[in-house]
Amino acid sequence: MDALQACEQLQLEVWGYGEREVVPAAQMRAALHAGALVAGAFVGREQIGFLYGFPALPHEPGLEGPGMHSHMMAVVSEARGMGAGRRLKWFQRRWCQDRGLRWVAWTFDPLQAGNARLNLEYLGAVVHEYQVDFYGVLGGQLSGSLPTDRLVALWHLDHTYVRQRAALDPAARFGDDRDEDPAFVEALDDELAGGSSSWALEATPDGSPAEPSLGLDSSVVWVAAPDDVSRLRREAPSAALAWREAFKVVLPDYLGRGYEVRGFKGGAYGLTVGRLG
Repeated sequence: MDALQACEQLQLEVWGYGEREVVPAAQMRAALHAGALVAGAFVGREQIGFLYGFPALPHEPGLEGPGMHSHMMAVVSEARGMGAGRRLKWFQRRWCQDRGLRWVAWTFDPLQAGNARLNLEYLGAVVHEYQVDFYGVLGGQLSGSLPTDRLVALWHLDHTYVRQRAALDPAARFGDDRDEDPAFVEALDDELAGGSSSWALEATPDGSPAEPSLGLDSSVVWVAAPDDVSRLRREAPSAALAWREAFKVVLPDYLGRGYEVRGFKGGAYGLTVGRLG
């Protein structure tokens, strides 16, 4: 319970939530008893981060059997850049694999470029869903008063696309060579490099979003994201809201037409036709 109560404090510290938004230690304790995962990241005896996920049923076409919904992950600002977030996620993958779970899903704010890079480039998650105002207004230093629109990341834990990334990331090492077959240490296939590409959303010189381009039929479509939405929310809240509204138009359009968010490069989401098999 002491460690779970530390997870409460991390939620307050990292996200600036009000107390009513914090997942309490008692709830996490009950979830653990029912088969959930709460993992902590430590430097010595100091807890610097945690991850919380619980079992889930398939929620979109193509998913089979039970998986996990990863509800939250937090790392204190002083420990960012140490790879703690990546190590927590790779530990989650191993934990799920050992229990027969083959997929993990979680929501993330599409305006947060750092989260997009972690989820899509380091971990190899993909996206098929855009949820509008998923949590309502949360407040705090990350969400502020913006609607909580979210992308839903989907992590196919055993897919070659993910195994390649695990083989190349030292944070995914847990004492065995499960992902170290030479076939998976080759250069990653860049699904976004070939074929025709077009921009569905670009940034203007002042940092605001341009008018979205809908209905494009290129094999790869790019959607720009703001460099630092936290700064925008403080200094130019109207621009932050404009990005939210632009995403609400452009991303559901392409996801609804069969595109998949496959990566995040150069400050933009890369969408490809078709889904990861």
